[in-house]
Amino acid sequence: TYLVPFWKRLCDMIKYSELPDKEIVDLIIAGNEEAMLYLLYDRYENDLKFYAWRYYDSLAYLEDLINYLYIQFKGKKGDWQPLKSFQWKCKFRTWFCSVASHLFLEKRDELIGLGGKDGSKGTDGGDKPIPEPTPEPENQKLVMLMEAINRLENDDYRFILIKELEGYNHKEIAEMMVTKRKKENKVTFYKGKIVVPDAHYVDMNKARALREVKAIVEQIKKDWYENK
Repeated sequence: TYLVPFWKRLCDMIKYSELPDKEIVDLIIAGNEEAMLYLLYDRYENDLKFYAWRYYDSLAYLEDLINYLYIQFKGKKGDWQPLKSFQWKCKFRTWFCSVASHLFLEKRDELIGLGGKDGSKGTDGGDKPIPEPTPEPENQKLVMLMEAINRLENDDYRFILIKELEGYNHKEIAEMMVTKRKKENKVTFYKGKIVVPDAHYVDMNKARALREVKAIVEQIKKDWYENK
């Protein structure tokens, strides 16, 4: 089974964004393959791009890697057994990314070695390697930014930055945080008082989050260059 780009547009038509990972996985196991495509091409797309850059220094192989990952999760019998085996003892994203990272690394020699003993793809004449696409700076910056946001330990920091990237203003983000806390039955205290998020709270924590993100991005750059 091979995936094609139009599935991305199909997934955009279906509203999965408000569903938690557990409900999406339940849909997949029940036979909804579009929900799996949503995870691959939307919710965790930036994570997959990050690992593609990390192991291949390019997004040239990303579509092939996503195909392999799709097949990996579907299982040998096509019954999504790998997903069924997840016990939810850790965050689904942590497990999902671990599977992707190991698979991408495992496929590296196979993909880069196609067509040539020197580890590169050969041309029709077999004399020169086909040059890989030049990495797009803005795309790479986005991958680094999203990875840095995902590494933030503070849930509020992550929520604020992600929602701002989605186009919400500080007042709207504050309202969503209040709703989120009520839904999760979560209360935050500061100096003995309950914190009720407002626009000022969002603005203040955004500034703190950006300082942490900047430091994390610098560490990611350092890690990438050291691994090259």
